Amino acid sequence: MLRGEVEPIILMNELIKQKKELEKILSKYGVKEPEEIERKIERGEIPEHPSYEDYLSALAFKQNIAELKKSIEEFLKMI
Repeated sequence: MLRGEVEPIILMNELIKQKKELEKILSKYGVKEPEEIERKIERGEIPEHPSYEDYLSALAFKQNIAELKKSIEEFLKMI
């Protein structure tokens, strides 16, 4: 397989991995978006530690997912 043929597979695998990690964190707190974790912390519904670290991780996963989707879209435009 050529590098160009493997790249979309790698991107898709990474996208799936990142989405699973994000979903794991969100389900832990029963929320749909990372920002909801922060709001729960602010309202005192959940302890700050380790919730805030999970919130930051969820934000990073969300950003990574957006970037991966953009890369995949760009690749699809080329074919």
